[in-house]
Amino acid sequence: MVVKANLKHIRSLHRSKGRATHNQYIIEGRRLFQEALLTNEHLHLAYFTDTFQSNFPGLVKDVIKECPGAKNVSPAEMKTMSATETPSGILGVCFIPDNQVLDDKLNCNWLFLDSISEPGNMGTLLRTAAWFGINNISLSGNCVDIYNPKVVRSGMGAHFNITCILDANIKQFNATHAIIGADHKGTNLANHKIEAPWVLVLGNEAHGISKRTRENINHLIAIPRIGAGESLNVAVAGGILMEKLKAIN
Repeated sequence: MVVKANLKHIRSLHRSKGRATHNQYIIEGRRLFQEALLTNEHLHLAYFTDTFQSNFPGLVKDVIKECPGAKNVSPAEMKTMSATETPSGILGVCFIPDNQVLDDKLNCNWLFLDSISEPGNMGTLLRTAAWFGINNISLSGNCVDIYNPKVVRSGMGAHFNITCILDANIKQFNATHAIIGADHKGTNLANHKIEAPWVLVLGNEAHGISKRTRENINHLIAIPRIGAGESLNVAVAGGILMEKLKAIN
């Protein structure tokens, strides 16, 4: 049984204010827990239902070993804690890492996200960046919270494999990186000579890259359209460009 104070605490983590106050965020689901254990992510709290334990006894055993305070809860309690309509049966709380600084990452490639607003797009971009080994992310101050439960779920464990600078300014890269902006008015990547380290800038779903950020871009690139359609989803476009950039350096 979970005491009301704990339920209230976990419910507060559904909101950005609560996450900022406690410096914690929620993870849910088998795959996120598997990734957390694989990457040695510290689990502050963990809860699971009887049904989940029956279906995945090995995983629950590993979770209890990593987090001795893990508790069995009722389906009703899990539903109260969960940020989803249909809880998976396992939920945990992790600490938000301290905000990173650029100084020790000057030779790395970066992804700069400028006013990305949709949680699904944010999570997919983080997941894709981790897949391509782009483990350093900068986010402008008006991006969706990367620890929003929807972002965490769609990130599929990317949060355990990346470092982030929050409320970042693109100017911090001016002296050290080639700054590349994705925009439909840009030209084919093949027309640009780009050397690492670089920063790939992706802008807001509706409005693109902000004026303040655009003023610092060295290369404006686009994905040539071969068929039909007005534009690409930012997460799709980001994945294509990350693959192409990693292929050349």
